[in-house]
Amino acid sequence: MAAACKNMNKNYVIIGGAFLIVGGAIATGIALSNPEKSTSNERADKNIAQDMLEQDFKDFEDEENYSFCQGREEIKGVYENSVFGNEKGDVKYISDDISVFDKKRNKLYILGRRIEYQYLGDGKMQIADGEGTMNFEENGVVTEYFGMNSAPVRIDYNSKIINPAPERKSTDWVVVKIKSIGSLMGITDEREDVTSGDAKVFCSVFSLGDAFISPDYISFEKACPDNSPNPGVKFSGNFKFECGAVDNERGIEIAKEYQEKEQLEKEFDAISDEENDEIGNDFEGVIKESQSDDLDMQRKLQEMRAEMKNSGMAN
Repeated sequence: MAAACKNMNKNYVIIGGAFLIVGGAIATGIALSNPEKSTSNERADKNIAQDMLEQDFKDFEDEENYSFCQGREEIKGVYENSVFGNEKGDVKYISDDISVFDKKRNKLYILGRRIEYQYLGDGKMQIADGEGTMNFEENGVVTEYFGMNSAPVRIDYNSKIINPAPERKSTDWVVVKIKSIGSLMGITDEREDVTSGDAKVFCSVFSLGDAFISPDYISFEKACPDNSPNPGVKFSGNFKFECGAVDNERGIEIAKEYQEKEQLEKEFDAISDEENDEIGNDFEGVIKESQSDDLDMQRKLQEMRAEMKNSGMAN
């Protein structure tokens, strides 16, 4: 829219007939000598960051330099991992976004996006004294907003490339459940481990030459080349992207909505972790119920936030 807008290591052991992943990390920290000063600095940093975002919104009003498009990308494919018990499963990654085209830089940037991700897979392991099966279920939903200084590039018209699934802000937004059933010397046991991670999406950069581009719309669809980011790991699938022009005023409104949604998600996640998991479920319910009506979703989220404040659960 340039015109418009390996060997398996010994980290796997069997305990009670179940397969476990053994690993460890040691973290160290240094106590702050002046907590009050640190808090003050954090507030100042947040204020500066907010001022920069507000300046972005003002800059985006300039139609001579910026134009917007609202888009969606879908990546569906197969993930395989021969290192981890011949694991194999299906990936679905869908991202709805608002992007801004910087006419001076000749690049399309993702300002805000909401990602839904799912992976369902199975694996088998065999060792000298036993065998086991594993079921993998991964789910994640996240909303992100970027300022212009940190926005990922969707399309670089200078290099004529398009980037599938640009890097997420966090690498632990996906809930990973691994159910393992193992047998050792005739005894069978099972367990479920829950951890967090990132999406299993490894679709490589494409040449923009195959894209359909008009003044108000761009679309691109192509099979991902077989990609092996690590030895024993393979991803193959299909990438689809489309983006339709919206005027600058509407583009700014949508960008602000993503910014607000990201902040609300952070607040609800923090409260869910500290107070009650049901709050997080309520938040996700509001998101799903109101996907087709941004204004309605904003109203419901604000109502939930107000109720939490009145009950003393949020600041």
